[in-house]
Amino acid sequence: MAKRFVPTGVMPALVTPFTKDGDVLEDGFREVIDYVIEKGATGVVPCGTTGEFVYMRTEERKRVLRLAVEFVDGRVPVVAGTGQNSTRATVALTKYAADIGCDAALVISPFYLRPTDKGYYEHYATVARQGDLPVIMYNIPQCTLGILQSNVVEDLAGLDNIVAIKDSSGNIPHTLELIQKVGHKMPVLIGHDECFLSAVAAGASAAILASANVIPHVWLEIMEHVRKGEIEEARRLQLSVQTLSRIITRNGGAPPVKAALRMMGVHAGYPRMPLDSGGTLTRELREEVRLELGRLGLIGGLERPPVKSDIDISKTLYDCGLDDAAIEGLRTGRASNDTVSVVLAAGPKSGPLGRAFVRLLAAPRVGHEALTVILEPNLPVRPSSLMLPARRIKSMRQASLFYGPVQSGAARAVASALSAGKIPAGAVHSEVMVMVMDVDLNEHDRRAVTRAAEQAVGEALAQVWG
Repeated sequence: MAKRFVPTGVMPALVTPFTKDGDVLEDGFREVIDYVIEKGATGVVPCGTTGEFVYMRTEERKRVLRLAVEFVDGRVPVVAGTGQNSTRATVALTKYAADIGCDAALVISPFYLRPTDKGYYEHYATVARQGDLPVIMYNIPQCTLGILQSNVVEDLAGLDNIVAIKDSSGNIPHTLELIQKVGHKMPVLIGHDECFLSAVAAGASAAILASANVIPHVWLEIMEHVRKGEIEEARRLQLSVQTLSRIITRNGGAPPVKAALRMMGVHAGYPRMPLDSGGTLTRELREEVRLELGRLGLIGGLERPPVKSDIDISKTLYDCGLDDAAIEGLRTGRASNDTVSVVLAAGPKSGPLGRAFVRLLAAPRVGHEALTVILEPNLPVRPSSLMLPARRIKSMRQASLFYGPVQSGAARAVASALSAGKIPAGAVHSEVMVMVMDVDLNEHDRRAVTRAAEQAVGEALAQVWG
């Protein structure tokens, strides 16, 4: 059979929407297909890795392939994921896909019991001869535990019905080796989202990606920039979606993709067990996905309440047993910018603030835990300082932001002030400081947070020790 299918552009490895009980969600599947086609997808790939084919019975896969052909309705090609462990089963499912009108088959290398290179060759050659569909080979060694070597691919590229190879290895040298050896014979498709720009710039002519369920238009735009030689713009776009791509590729594909689509109003359903478990996509990762979608304009902007510039440290100190007179006797300073605000109090270690310092460490409030300000592990700043959040910390991501870059910026400010002689040498061991701070908890640029914290704390220190 002569080659008759040439994969082009960006094709989503479609998710398979399931209900929480594990049934196929047909209306959701239609919504996913309509969304990706509206966003410019040049084809769709049902029952691939992101489609959770390994959790589906053969009859279920046939049903999903039928639905894909029906819902696509000729608008774009349908590339059916038909790979199975045995060659006979793969041929049978590929024949079925041909009978219902699919345009090509994506065939994963046999997995679990790995064949030799000769076994890989015979497997693909048999499916190509007997399956009645053009075959796209599929190399994903992190799942199959075996690599489809370039010399085997080169031999298979000579067969009439082998039309392309999808490389999802994430190994750019291997992708380049494939492009070098077979790119003049057939398309090499990139299947690893984080490597998209590198592969396309090197000659990969199409892509099948998990993240293309969400952002096929971005990948197509990158591809167009590369075609025009606009590498800097392509690089900027790749970096703009790199975090989302990383979350998707490193967390099972389907769970983060489905979470993202649901946030966007597309009823993508849920993964099947064991992917549908609380530990697969943590609350923090969901929050990261939401932030990335908001930053990309795919969902409405998140509520970003302004940073509290009027933080009242008095309540914190009242809770530690200080009265008005004790509080009024402290030296205080405050400063704020768009990202971080701080109010700090300084006083003798042997006085009321010293007692408050100890109480804050000994009896932390949930969500407002105080932390010693350190420059690096086991190296606290001097004078001894505590920082605590003005607003309740509600997730691990928020905690990571506050007790990470905010703390780092505060520590740098104290160290710089001491180094510059702005803090008296006599205060180093005799005084303590308590800082109540607020940060834009939706901020994703951790370096910017560190810089903002250093600036705010530095200005507050200048008021205290000026």
